[in-house]
Amino acid sequence: MRKGSWKLITEMFASHIAILINRYDVCADGHDGHLHWLGWTNGEEDTKTIVAFDLGSETFREIPLPDSTLDHNRSNVVGVLAGKLCVMSYIEDVAYEVWVMDEYAVAESWVKRHVFSQFIGYTYPFGFTSHREFLTEGDGYLVLYNPSTNEHKYLEDHCP
Repeated sequence: MRKGSWKLITEMFASHIAILINRYDVCADGHDGHLHWLGWTNGEEDTKTIVAFDLGSETFREIPLPDSTLDHNRSNVVGVLAGKLCVMSYIEDVAYEVWVMDEYAVAESWVKRHVFSQFIGYTYPFGFTSHREFLTEGDGYLVLYNPSTNEHKYLEDHCP
């Protein structure tokens, strides 16, 4: 991403990926330059998935989500926790589950790291800070939560 280096990438993601969910919500990670979006596959059974783009090789790949996050009644957000790809899965009126992929692009390496039941009513997880604090929004407030100390910090009076 330097001046004069723009070029058209003709690589397309797999044809069974029907749509990118919230296509403007892209997650850049600490995995040697990958971008990630949530997507829906189109086939016998519609399934949520992660679409990854490798900036180095300029190729797309699909990364499966943890099985328990595939329920259509859950909303998911892709993020990074401690340098690893993660998925924050919201179970309405129950909790957020945070799943971390211990080995990048290995579906069997998803591990549930956190369950935050205190965020019932909060509408959108933004992800984690570099200090492993969880950032979410609800009731017009941005809230920073430290899982180590169990402390909440309200950051704004209202969200735009």
